[in-house]
Amino acid sequence: MPIDNLGKSHFTPAEITTLTQNLQQIRAILSRMSVNLTPAERRQYAKVGEQNKLLVNKVRDYHQSQPQLQSPEIDWNEFEKDYADRTVTGALLSQVRELERELLSIKILRDFDNYTDALRDYKYAKYKNSFANQIGYAAKIESLKVFFPKTGKTKKKK
Repeated sequence: MPIDNLGKSHFTPAEITTLTQNLQQIRAILSRMSVNLTPAERRQYAKVGEQNKLLVNKVRDYHQSQPQLQSPEIDWNEFEKDYADRTVTGALLSQVRELERELLSIKILRDFDNYTDALRDYKYAKYKNSFANQIGYAAKIESLKVFFPKTGKTKKKK
C-alpha cells in the first residue's frame, strides 16, 4: 500500500485568515524601511562579511567603553539605531528561515499526498474503463495520458 496522507492536520479558515493578516501587517511594517536593491547594489553593499562585522562590534565596544576615543564625525545615535536594527533583523531572519522550513515541509507533504491520490485516481479510471465500460472514463484517461509520456526507454533489470 502506498504511503499517503502524510499531512493529517490542516489549516482552518480562521487560521488562514490570521496568518494572512499577520503577514500583511509584517509587510506593512517592513515596507516603511525596505529598499529594493538592484543585484549590483546587493553585491556592493553585501561586502560586510563576518570579519568586518567583528570590526563593527569592536568599534561599538570602544564607543561604549571609551567614548573619548570615538570619531566626532560619526552620528553615534544613528550608529546605535543601525546596530539595533541589524541585531533585530538578524534574529527575525532566523525566525523567518525556520518558518520557511516549516511551511516548505507542510507544502512538500501536501504535494506528495495530492500526487499519490492523483495517481490512484488515474489507475482507478483505467481499471473502471477496462472492466466496467462506464461512460466518461475513456475521456478522462485520454486527458490524463499527457502527464505520462512514453519515452520508449525500458528499465534494465539488474
